[in-house]
Amino acid sequence: MPQFRFEFDFDHWRSLAEEDPAAFFAAREQVLKSFMDAAPRRLSGELQALQALIDHSRAEAGTPVKASRQLLGMLGEHLAALSGHLGQLREQSRTFESMLPPAAAE
Repeated sequence: MPQFRFEFDFDHWRSLAEEDPAAFFAAREQVLKSFMDAAPRRLSGELQALQALIDHSRAEAGTPVKASRQLLGMLGEHLAALSGHLGQLREQSRTFESMLPPAAAE
């Protein structure tokens, strides 16, 4: 599996976006493709779907500020769902622990 190595230089990317937006988006696509290619194959479809959702949301939002708010809202929803699942797992763990026989005294 290829490794993904990327060092982000904000000033370079900002300059590229300002001076040559087409080159910026081409470079962005290449970095995203390299990242997804380096990920485990089982995640490939999920990563592509997530990136498509992000790109669609950005396009629909109209402005970077609206897109950021929308994406942060989606992230918050997913984190809340994960938190709920974690709570369920903790409760199940406590239930299973209560079913175990007491440890023998040493």
